[in-house]
Amino acid sequence: MAGDDDDSTAPKIDFSSSYYLGSHDVPSAKISNIMLTKYNYQDWHKSMRMSLKSRQKFGFVDGTIKKPTDHVTLDNWEVVHCTLVQWIRNMIDPSLFPTIPYGEDASVLWAALKARFSVVDATLIHSLKTQLKNCVQTKGMDVTTYFGKLQSLWDALIVHEPPFACKCDIGQDAINRLDNERLHQFFMGLDSTLYGNIRSQQFQFDPLPSLSRAYHVVLQEERLRAETMPSDTSDVSAFAVSSSHPSTDWRAQREKERGERFQKLLCSHCQTRGHEIGNCFFKTNRFPEWWGDRPRTLAEYRRYRAGLRGHSSGSGAAGGTVSGSGRDKDATVHANAVMGPSAHYLLDSERLSGPFIEDDDWSR
Repeated sequence: MAGDDDDSTAPKIDFSSSYYLGSHDVPSAKISNIMLTKYNYQDWHKSMRMSLKSRQKFGFVDGTIKKPTDHVTLDNWEVVHCTLVQWIRNMIDPSLFPTIPYGEDASVLWAALKARFSVVDATLIHSLKTQLKNCVQTKGMDVTTYFGKLQSLWDALIVHEPPFACKCDIGQDAINRLDNERLHQFFMGLDSTLYGNIRSQQFQFDPLPSLSRAYHVVLQEERLRAETMPSDTSDVSAFAVSSSHPSTDWRAQREKERGERFQKLLCSHCQTRGHEIGNCFFKTNRFPEWWGDRPRTLAEYRRYRAGLRGHSSGSGAAGGTVSGSGRDKDATVHANAVMGPSAHYLLDSERLSGPFIEDDDWSR
């Protein structure tokens, strides 16, 4: 009886064992997000392989874990295989069920699927290489999206053309050549107008930088461009005009800014635009050297200005001139420059008010 009790009590399976099945490891579980069809075996195989390895069960399907001889372990082995068969079938399109075996050995099912769907297709390889050749960064496509398209094609191609799997020097050379080939493919498809200089710089290195390093450099350049380039179409147009006519655009912008400053500044003492009360000659009683013998009281200066306007209006049509005194006694002001009540600030001799006053004029 004691012996019967010992036989009926199965040893507990440690959770770290490949034979362990948790409460969530039920036969109806779906362990992948890719359903096997006629044309996606490589993606399905990669996804299932990772899922089974994460559960310590891949050794059962690839035949690494052999069928045991003792009946206790054999029972556990059969339980695991039946569960794995269900997991695999759960991730197969039902339309394929009639074409695949339905046994209780997961390794047999796994091998049958590989033999039936994992075929070396020269047409598919040619198609992938053609897509790689034509993969380019189109207008508006960011670098990350472009690199992602390349990476998906590389991953699909390497399934059919795996690299030389050897840890010797020859194997390392093969890996380096593959990386260099991908580096050239990456730069060939980049937008040359944006990253042509980066490509030239990277190709000057000997040995060539790794693909990861080149991608990082290009990504930094893209981020820098995003921070410095105009944000909308109107800004882009303005930027283009500025680049084609740098001198004209700079002068026009400077005159515009001066005009805006002129309109904003109004002296509350002399009621003249172009300066504030803190810089008013009449308020501070500090006149620059170029002021010369002009009136130095506000009332006299207003009469003086009124006389200038009257003289210019009488002689403007004839192109007459008004002589002014100051730092340059021979300075001449064209009367046609003072046409209109708000244009008097253009007088060269009347530098007190006007958008063309420089900061150092006030300290002269």
